[in-house]
Parts: sequence; structure tokens; C-alpha cells
Amino acid sequence: MDLASFLTSVLTSFVIFVVLVLVFTFLSRRPGNAPVYYPSLLLRGLDPGEGRRRGTRSPVGWIRDAISASETDVIAAGGVDAAVYLVFLSSVLSILVYSGIVLLPVLLPVAGTDRGLELTAAAGISPKNDEKNNSAPELPEIQRLALSNIQPQSMRLWAFLLSVYWVSFVTYFVLWKSYKHVSNLRATARSTPDFKPEEFAVLVRDVPRSSPDETIKDSVDSYFRALHPNTFYRSMVVTDHTKADKIYLEIEDHKKKIARAEVLYANSKTESNPEGIKPTHRTGFLGLIGKKVDTIEYCSEQIKELLPKLEAEQKTTLRDKQQQAAIVFFNSRSVAASASQTLHAQVFDKWTVMEAPEPRDIIWPNLSRNIYERQIRQVVVYSIVFLTVVFYMVPITAVSAISTLENLRKVLPFLKVVVDRPAIKTVLQAYLPQIALIVFLALLPAFLMFLSKAEGIPSQSHAVRATSGKYFYFVVFNVFLVYTLGKTLFTSLRTILDNANIGVIINMLATSLPGGATFFLTFVALK
Repeated sequence: MDLASFLTSVLTSFVIFVVLVLVFTFLSRRPGNAPVYYPSLLLRGLDPGEGRRRGTRSPVGWIRDAISASETDVIAAGGVDAAVYLVFLSSVLSILVYSGIVLLPVLLPVAGTDRGLELTAAAGISPKNDEKNNSAPELPEIQRLALSNIQPQSMRLWAFLLSVYWVSFVTYFVLWKSYKHVSNLRATARSTPDFKPEEFAVLVRDVPRSSPDETIKDSVDSYFRALHPNTFYRSMVVTDHTKADKIYLEIEDHKKKIARAEVLYANSKTESNPEGIKPTHRTGFLGLIGKKVDTIEYCSEQIKELLPKLEAEQKTTLRDKQQQAAIVFFNSRSVAASASQTLHAQVFDKWTVMEAPEPRDIIWPNLSRNIYERQIRQVVVYSIVFLTVVFYMVPITAVSAISTLENLRKVLPFLKVVVDRPAIKTVLQAYLPQIALIVFLALLPAFLMFLSKAEGIPSQSHAVRATSGKYFYFVVFNVFLVYTLGKTLFTSLRTILDNANIGVIINMLATSLPGGATFFLTFVALK
């Protein structure tokens, strides 16, 4: 990628960012969008328009508010999660700044004042030219500032080697400080008088049934009351009441029909027709076919028939459909936290205890899965992820190989007329590889989320975390390694075939790989 394409990509990404900020500002000022943009303010009874009237909702006003707000203000407004997210952003910025302060003034002059690319081109083994030729190849200006411009066995290579240690040290130090800070935030939040119900509870899975005559609830109550006699409060057993819910919803639907029919019947009574007209409907498909019946009488009869069925199903549900999972409540947060980190049985497949998720966060169908099923599912899921990572590199490698203009000319010669135009060439060099990779990566999160839930994970938050871990494997392997190496190997395939020597291959990779730095700069900017 030449300097013009690089600058085009970065500047265009910045313009897109500015446009999106302006769109956000416009939409956030619309009163009807307040529930979308300011739900936390509305939940706390505050007026979202107050900030706009003071002029703090300008396109950059939120930056001033974020910088001036203390961490206590952030926690009060958005919770601990918001504060942790800001810690994450500040950590990334710290790594960037502390690394850049040393690296930019040192590495750019070191690389820019060397002549490695010129000497390589003069020798006829330029990274872009596998065969020797008499014409001097065009050298991208931006590569003159990279490691590829350093001559072999030059003492300047020590600057790049030491810079790796500096970046590593900065990263480890910043992450260590951030981890300590986040741990203190979490501990402080847990010790405040403000509490959440789930902080007093633990989620218990793999509950054994002591005897056929004892219900799961009886087993949970007796077990935890014996272990925590002074702090155990109560338990709620996960129960499959799908059938009872279906009957209940049918009853409620008939009640709504009766209420609507009574209103229509009352409105139909007039002086000329004091008895009115009773609403009717057909009992067949969508009320279009079947016997015509009086709506009020028919629905009343249906409710009388369904109520005994509901009562019977409720008794059956409480007796026979309790799952091997429960939420146990204590009268102390510290006891609940301790219980979630304590082994409650000598064998691993019984009484699995963990922190209770927030009720709306729970994936209820997964709670009843026993530990053996969860482990089998986990093995199957990670096998699928491994195969997906491996086979996903085929399209990724193909895209990385042909998405450069040089390779497009080789693979699709008829495009030379189009891609050689200066304006089109600049745009394609700036965006084609990045957009192709982003499209492939955009297909992954939903698929990985489906796999994570299939493992038997108990909550949405845990599923998101598991999905993020799997996505990280994809990014490191397929984006960082496969994309970079695939592009280099495709470009220099003839050199590898003609010189099947490990030393030649390593030297070629060391010369070609630094050119991929511009791709990742523009990739991150576009993202």
C-alpha cells in the first residue's frame, strides 16, 4: 500500500467517524429517542433534556463530561460495569501513549534513514519482484519507515528488538495496574449498603434426589439448612411448567375475549334495541370456518373446563417436573459469596455451586443440564470451533491473497483497465482488503454465540464472555497469522518453490511481513 492509499483510508475513516457523531447528536436530541439514548437517566427519574438545554450535548460535549466526571459519578450514573469499561479504554490509551512516546521518535528515524529497500531492489530481489529485472521497482514510501527498510545484520535491528521488550513491559505493567484497580472497584461495590437480590443467592446445579419420595426442593432445603443453619433463608427450584403455562395462557386469552365481547355487547344496547346483539365467532381456523357460537358463553365454558386441568397440571409440575437446579438464598451477602466458592460435595458431579446471575440474565433451559451433558457439549462445541478456525482460514487466506491490486492483476487480468486508473487504484488499495476481512469476521459472532449457549452455560453474560474468548482465537489465528502469512506466501510463492531452503524462506518472510503493518493500521481505523 502506497502513502496516498494509506492516507486516503485513514482520512476517510475519520470522515465517517465525524458523520456518525453528527448523526448520533441529531438522533439523540429527538425527544422520542430518549429511551434509546438515555435509559439510565429515565430510570432514575431525571430529565434527559436538561443536559441539552445546558448545551452539554454537543458533538464533543460528552468528551468534556467524561473527562471531568469522577469515577464515583460514573458508578452512580452507569454502575460498576461502566467504570470498568472506562478503565479498559484508559488502559488501551495508556499502552498506546507510553509505547508511542518511546517508539515513534526512535524507530521512525532509525528505519527512515536506512537504505535496505533500495539495496534489495538494486539486487533484484524486491519483496514485490520475485525475479531479477533491470527496471527499478516502485517502492512504497510508507515502507521506508518500517522494519523492511533495515539492512540485513545491521546494528539498527537492536532498536526494533528492544522496542518489543518495551511494548511488552508497558502492556504487562498497565494491565497489572488496571487489574488491581478493577478488583478494588468490585470489592468496593460488594461492600456498599446498596445491594442486588442476586448478591444474596447462589445457583446450585446437579442436585441429587435422596429418595423417590423426596422432591428436589426438600433435598435442597435439608442439605443447605444443615450446612448453613443460621444463614440459609430459602430456595427456589427450577421447574418445567411449560404445559401449565400453556393452559394458563389459554385461560387468559378466553378472559380477554370475554371482556372484549362484554364491551361490544354493552355498546350494542340502544333504546330501539335494549337487549343488544351478543357477539359471536366461529370456532374453526382463524375464526373463518366452523360452528358459529356465542363468544361470552363459549369462552366461559372453555374456562370452566380448563381450570381443573390447570390445577391438576400445577400439582403434577410441583411433584414431578422439578429440575436438578435451584437458586438458594441466604440472609448475608458474605455467606452467599463464600458459598459460591466452596465445594459442597466430595464428588464433582453433585452440588455444583456458583454465583447466581441476575434473573433476566439466566438461560433457563441450560440450568437442568447435568455436568456430564455439559462436558460432552463443551467437547463437541470446542471441536466445532477448532474445525471452524482451521477451515475458516481457507476463505480468509484466499481473500488475503487476491485482495491486493498486484494479485488481482495476476488472477483477473481483465481488471487491469479498471484498477490502473489512479482514483480507483487509491480507493481499492485503501479499502478492498479491510472490507473483505471485516465482512468475513462479521459472520462469526452470532455463530459463536449459538455455540456458547449450546455448551450449557447458565447465563447470557457467561455466554458473551465465552463467545469473546472464541472470537479472540479467530482474530489471533485467522486475522493476525493466517491473513498476514497467507498474503506473503501467495505473493512470494514462486520464490518458495524455486528456493526450498528454510533460510531463504525465513529471510523472505522477514522482508515481506513488515509491509502488512499498514494493513492493520487501516483495518483498525476502519473498524
